[in-house]
Amino acid sequence: MKVSEITNKAKTQITGKQYVDTYLKKGVIFSRIQTSKNFEDFAFYATYKKVDSDKYMGLFGKNLKSRAEYSAKQAEKKADVTGKQDDVTAAKQARDYADNLKVYQLKIDAVKKLKVPSDENAGEIVSNLLKESEFRKNVVASIDDSKEKMKRPTQQLLFKQAQNALNKETNKMSSTDKVAVYKALNLSLTNHNEQEVAAQNRFYSELKKKGYNALLDYNDKEYSSYHAKRPMIIFDTDSVTLRSVTETNPKVVNKLYKKYNAERIKKEISANTIGYVTKLGSKKL
Repeated sequence: MKVSEITNKAKTQITGKQYVDTYLKKGVIFSRIQTSKNFEDFAFYATYKKVDSDKYMGLFGKNLKSRAEYSAKQAEKKADVTGKQDDVTAAKQARDYADNLKVYQLKIDAVKKLKVPSDENAGEIVSNLLKESEFRKNVVASIDDSKEKMKRPTQQLLFKQAQNALNKETNKMSSTDKVAVYKALNLSLTNHNEQEVAAQNRFYSELKKKGYNALLDYNDKEYSSYHAKRPMIIFDTDSVTLRSVTETNPKVVNKLYKKYNAERIKKEISANTIGYVTKLGSKKL
């Protein structure tokens, strides 16, 4: 998307400071990689940057195929060991799925202007919701779950910061505390147990009341190995519509994977070094 497609930033007055929200113009086209042709009517991850679109096609497209192949091999190993008919059937199904898996690229149009909150404004919304005991309990559980699943040093540091912030009374949380909790919740939006979905639904509902339609995906921007430029979470699905569905070309996926995986490896060395040094603090390496 061209720079001109982003409108002037809108300022929102909160606690005496100016925090900046951003808008994406109506007609912005998002790209999403998935294994189904169907466009589901719930919050989804996508991007509007060409470089991100290519990166996801290569890295995520390859990852989807690799995961299916790995699952098939594991199922086959189990069937070979046990010889049980149920395991043999499961292995055959996993193999059929892996061999016939197709990866699609969906193009999705914004049918109206999309409003994206600043970190501070999103943090303020989360902190106000934390006054609700049920929401706080669900957020705590969601971040605890994410901390068990996401083991990268930078992710672990963020979750620890958020947990420390959640130990404080809401009215004693600093702006930094609020943003840490928001970002930790942002990373946790991929979780889908009952408590986590309840927290997400409450959060998304409040964001919509404030006129927001989307969030920046902080995991893929800063904490995962993707290092995407503008990955987004679109939670207001009424604000977008499906434009097209295209099956990806495996040769193109492999080519893009080689390109962006080489870049990812270089960035990973730097990111992991910084993460471990930060975690160790003053300890000698």
